[in-house]
Amino acid sequence: MSGDRSGPASTGNGGGNHPAGTEDGLAGDGAGGRDAPATTDDWDGLAVTARQGRDAGVLWLHGYTMSSAIWPRLWRHLPDRGHVAVDLPWHGRSRPLRAGEDRAALADLLVDRALKAGVRHIVALSFGTVLALEMALRHPGAFGSWTLAAPSYAGGPQERAIERHYLDLALLRRNAGSDAPMTALWMSCRPIFGGIAARPTAHSALADVIGRHAWDELDGIGMRRLLEPRQPVTRLSAVAAPFLVLVGDGEIPAHRACAETIAAAAPGGLLRTLPGTGHLALLEEPRAALEIVGAHLAGADPGRSPYPAGAEISGGGEPSGDG
Repeated sequence: MSGDRSGPASTGNGGGNHPAGTEDGLAGDGAGGRDAPATTDDWDGLAVTARQGRDAGVLWLHGYTMSSAIWPRLWRHLPDRGHVAVDLPWHGRSRPLRAGEDRAALADLLVDRALKAGVRHIVALSFGTVLALEMALRHPGAFGSWTLAAPSYAGGPQERAIERHYLDLALLRRNAGSDAPMTALWMSCRPIFGGIAARPTAHSALADVIGRHAWDELDGIGMRRLLEPRQPVTRLSAVAAPFLVLVGDGEIPAHRACAETIAAAAPGGLLRTLPGTGHLALLEEPRAALEIVGAHLAGADPGRSPYPAGAEISGGGEPSGDG
């Protein structure tokens, strides 16, 4: 099943009936005594933050220039879950890609370590969805559910205004004497940050995270190895697990097109729209967004992954490219 079958997302108890700007996610205090202590780990040079819980675990993949620091304040909306957040290469406390390492190798690493950590569900945001898709394409039966928020895929539609920002960032990287102008330039990209800019506290907290980004991926070919070759989205037909695709009603047109393609390709695909939000809907209105995500996770819990916990993952079934 695919498509936006039910229109705008239901907001129910604790959902979207609060006004925009409540900012109950990225900024603000945690859930007090309900939160288990966070622990840190290392997945072959990738920094990991984890929190134990009673229910099956979730792996969280962040967006470009962000880090795992965006997630713990959202976890209070799913207090019984185990949570694992990884800093992707060049982000947070993680290493860059190694020589010869590509998107497929990184996806295999994430699947292998996530299964060993007891993860059953994947939630990804924006750039993180490219890695999540690679994991799904190479290991379609590995996890019990997938959630892609503000999705994109390698070789998919792109927005011209954002492409210009990428070019401007590369030029500024060569000339700037500090990283501060980089953060300001990047966060001036209204298609991406316009929605969260209307929520000043959440915007400030996100700016603090992005302000710690080193921008080293702009040196050399950097991120190109994660964005090429094109991802064959039609091969999501092999993924039987529930596949939630979440966008804001003010989503960037190119990302909305990606969302529709992905939801249509996955047999369990469901496209949901969150009213009053933009590209970063998961961070803009986390209470409403995580009500939807939480129901999606709970609905996928009864079954078992065909991969046992601790399984060794050494390679995927299909290559990720079109060839």
